Amino acid sequence: MLSIVIPTDNGENTLFQKSLQGFENHPKVEIIPISQMEGVSRAERLNIGFHKSKGELLLFHHPRSFLPPEAIYTLIELSCKSDREIIWGGFLHQFDKEHLFLRFISWYSNAVRFKCKGIVYLDHCIFFDRRLWKSDLKIQYIFEDTELSLNFSKISWPNLLPYYAITSSHRFEKNGMMKQSLVNQFLKLGYSLKLPSSFLYSFYQREK
Repeated sequence: MLSIVIPTDNGENTLFQKSLQGFENHPKVEIIPISQMEGVSRAERLNIGFHKSKGELLLFHHPRSFLPPEAIYTLIELSCKSDREIIWGGFLHQFDKEHLFLRFISWYSNAVRFKCKGIVYLDHCIFFDRRLWKSDLKIQYIFEDTELSLNFSKISWPNLLPYYAITSSHRFEKNGMMKQSLVNQFLKLGYSLKLPSSFLYSFYQREK
């Protein structure tokens, strides 16, 4: 079985719902939305979703990303293999708007962060074998996907599957390309300096 966990947020429901059309009653798929009523931070919601799931393969589906049916069918097939290797990874990143700068961000995310550094952000839609989960995610408010990647990369390198996770560019459209890029770089710097995740998350939400 494939378990699809979605850490839903207010106003973020459209894209992931399109991904799941036609899979609601699939015998080899369970869909587990976890709302902010169940967990404040995304890490907490992902932990809850994992423990609710039954599947041998899990998909942490970003609420503002869309996956084509072929991507989900590929994961279903993987989940049903009795001799399945212990694998994890994500899908090719692409924004839902065409812009040269957004294309560069997606290229960097795919070619450098993913392939060279082994860091898979949630908007790649992270999938993983249940056997990789050794302990719950630390309850932090941001960069929980980086922590997950660091844990999994100790065991195996991520697989980049050849389907596109189409991600909303709403923050870049609302705040502007330059401002949102500076915000993102500040957040990464704060994470590397080990600033409190609650502070970084509060800053992130102000720019939402």
